Amino acid sequence: DSIRRKMKSKFDLYQLITPNIDDYAQYGMASVYRYAQKHGYSYSVQRSQLVEDMHVNWTKIEMIRQALVSSVSEWIVLFDADLILMNSEISLDFFIEKVPSNIHILMPADTHFFKWRKPNAGFIMVRRSEEGIKIVNDWISASRGEGSELANKHPRNQRIYWKYVMPKFYNNQQLISRKYCAKYHWFYRFIGHGIFAFHITQSNIKTRSEIMKKLLLQNTKEERIEWVIAHLKSHGSGLLKLL
Repeated sequence: DSIRRKMKSKFDLYQLITPNIDDYAQYGMASVYRYAQKHGYSYSVQRSQLVEDMHVNWTKIEMIRQALVSSVSEWIVLFDADLILMNSEISLDFFIEKVPSNIHILMPADTHFFKWRKPNAGFIMVRRSEEGIKIVNDWISASRGEGSELANKHPRNQRIYWKYVMPKFYNNQQLISRKYCAKYHWFYRFIGHGIFAFHITQSNIKTRSEIMKKLLLQNTKEERIEWVIAHLKSHGSGLLKLL
């Protein structure tokens, strides 16, 4: 109850964009900035690695943990830096409006056929509740404890979540349909998936950047990208609070 009394807004949006990925992440940031501005969400970008002795992907989970402690919002939302939002008319309220009170974490269903009942950590919504905090704390604890041998094997965060966190919190998680958030692939586009967001995971960075820019420019003016690039260049470290 004390957590709920402190709430002022509903969603705090976060991205992890360390300077080495600016070439493609600038497009992800421009996409999320435009979306957060449209809906009046708070939005921050972490430029520094917070967990020095582990893969940079673990900084995402630590960033969520810190936000759950410091935020006054109801939900902490993480968008990966290689995500492009395709339809800004779909608000985050849409994903939680029918969510029962026992659900404390939402992630998209993984698009890989053999993992179709497993969540993908490219878009994470965590309720700022005692249960939400426990899920994230257990996720981090497992990466250092019983799951430490898996914590650096791709897909790091997800592998630990699937094996050590999901079995304990299965009834507290909900999967977001691939219809709304999917990995970018011609087949998923063809069948109408990814109407809210595409996760551009192509391993070739030049290809990834080109796809992200093309998708972004369907909805965003070139000047917005220039503004984002200037902002990223002037803030090489720390938490950049944008909205």
